[in-house]
Amino acid sequence: MFQRKSKSPQPSAEFVCLLTEYQADLWAYIIAQLPGCQDVADILQKTNLALWTKQDQFELGTNFKAWAFRVARFEVLAYLKKSKRGSWLVFREELAETIASESADEMDSSMERLPYLDACMQQLRPEDQQLLKHRYQANAPLEDYAQKTGRSVSSLSVTLYRLRAALRSCIKEKLQEERGNA
Repeated sequence: MFQRKSKSPQPSAEFVCLLTEYQADLWAYIIAQLPGCQDVADILQKTNLALWTKQDQFELGTNFKAWAFRVARFEVLAYLKKSKRGSWLVFREELAETIASESADEMDSSMERLPYLDACMQQLRPEDQQLLKHRYQANAPLEDYAQKTGRSVSSLSVTLYRLRAALRSCIKEKLQEERGNA
């Protein structure tokens, strides 16, 4: 029968909640450092494992996201080091550090814009909301939606382009309004 040689740490409910809450952020952070890489899911899994095993090093009440990103950064560096041996094109260390730093800052900025995205989405016509939901949430080809609605794929692509521009403009206005009122 299988026996554990060492006890795994008993997670606190808060730690599990934090780990779960920041999964999408970790995923985006890793992708930002390794665009187009097929191994992002593996690196995220290794990051989660490292976070799990090092959870006793995290002090509840401190910045979990910053700590998790630092652990993810080391996993990315380990991956890059391993890939370097496999003849991958690898960034210089300084560039990789800059990308890591800027992607973390950009994610903070993105999180600031999410409530505005929801508000701006509500201002769109229901059929435009449906198109955006199909494109970004359904994980189905645009051709399916074109057949369903009787529109061409090219007209839907143009509509999506215009909707993204309108949402970007709406979010920018709302951010400027908030900063003007602050």
